[in-house]
Amino acid sequence: MKKQIKSLYTFLCISGILSLTFFAAGCSKEEIPVTENSINTIELSDGNEKELISTPQRWHITNKRLFVLFGYDFNTPQVYEPILSILKERYGLDSDGGLILPYIYPSDFRHGTRGYSSDLLAILQDSTYDFCGVLLIGAPENTHYAIARNQDEWQDTPYPVIALFPQDDILGLEATCDIVLDKGFTAGLKGDTVEDETTAQAFPEAPEIITETIDYILELNGPLEKNTSIQNHVLQMYHGKKIHHYTDPETGLQAINHFVLN
Repeated sequence: MKKQIKSLYTFLCISGILSLTFFAAGCSKEEIPVTENSINTIELSDGNEKELISTPQRWHITNKRLFVLFGYDFNTPQVYEPILSILKERYGLDSDGGLILPYIYPSDFRHGTRGYSSDLLAILQDSTYDFCGVLLIGAPENTHYAIARNQDEWQDTPYPVIALFPQDDILGLEATCDIVLDKGFTAGLKGDTVEDETTAQAFPEAPEIITETIDYILELNGPLEKNTSIQNHVLQMYHGKKIHHYTDPETGLQAINHFVLN
């Protein structure tokens, strides 16, 4: 009987020691180590997933350039930056190997002894560029002089020249540009009645008009002829919009290449 009690006591003691051992191990501050490799693997995996869902580039690198001048009404950052963002996404900018070569007037032009028109001519005559078109937005005074001299250099300019919402001399632009498009209430503005460039506001529909113009220039892939077919080009370019010929308020005459957007 005593041997049985002693054996039971011994068993209980051993069981108690083992229980305390396991309890101590469970309460220990030591934890299962997490390797740096496992953490890095998770981070890299997350990064790869983000790359897979990134937006693909919509434009391709090209040697062609379309010169875009941001003039009056369009030369403040709050106006031209959103438009440039759209152009960058759709066509790419020259700085990235894309189509659009943008210039802001007057900040991107030198202010030394050379005048604005000569600086513009120098850009258009730069042999490092293969231009497919010129788009003048809010053309400032004397822009038509540079365009005229560029025509003289080429004899027959091999790409379209289009002026949107210009504030340069109207007759000068009609004579040098393939197409001139005005907004209704700005039609007839001359170089000497230009609005203050710091307070003028761009038109809400301007980004759409600009991209429609660029798309049509790319579709043409060549110059325009100044004849009665110009009207058909304009109607196709700005399909669905109300457009009519501009009438000179002094002479009552209409130029075949000057239009007004209602």
